[in-house]
Amino acid sequence: MIIDFTIAAKQRELYKTHYKRLYNTCLRIVGSPMEAEEATHDAFLKLFAKMEALSDEAKFYGWSRSIAVNTAIDRIRRKKIQFEAVEKLHLVEEEAPVNKEELQLSVEKIRKSLMSLPDGYRIILSMHLFEGYDFEEIAIILNIKEVSVRSQFSRGRQKLLQIMVKGEKVQGEG
Repeated sequence: MIIDFTIAAKQRELYKTHYKRLYNTCLRIVGSPMEAEEATHDAFLKLFAKMEALSDEAKFYGWSRSIAVNTAIDRIRRKKIQFEAVEKLHLVEEEAPVNKEELQLSVEKIRKSLMSLPDGYRIILSMHLFEGYDFEEIAIILNIKEVSVRSQFSRGRQKLLQIMVKGEKVQGEG
């Protein structure tokens, strides 16, 4: 077996450069640091296996994010995530906007609050707010109806605000 050290060096450099970004993407989706680490490593294996097909390094950023998101979602699918059926939802009218000064919360508190949400809410909020996917794209990726994505997003956002404003106990706090 002959090892091409230039390819290995390039892979090592890409790993060092993009690991943290892809890990955080996976963590927001899977919710567990251990699962996120495994999803990130799986994503890099997929990236490295198909790297020769990508000649433009400028496209690597978006391509790697897409691979990481799909890999993390695949790990969640194995756990059989539960989305609430639209028929069960009691849609609530939009409440008055929350004063932003009242939500001066630390990044850590927001992260912990997000991680305390059920998988369905957390995945959709993360994909839309942090990864920039629109509702139609999320519906296609998760193989659910767009109206379900919108409902899950709305309910997840309400639940997240409730956790942050009311100071409910979140994972990782005493």
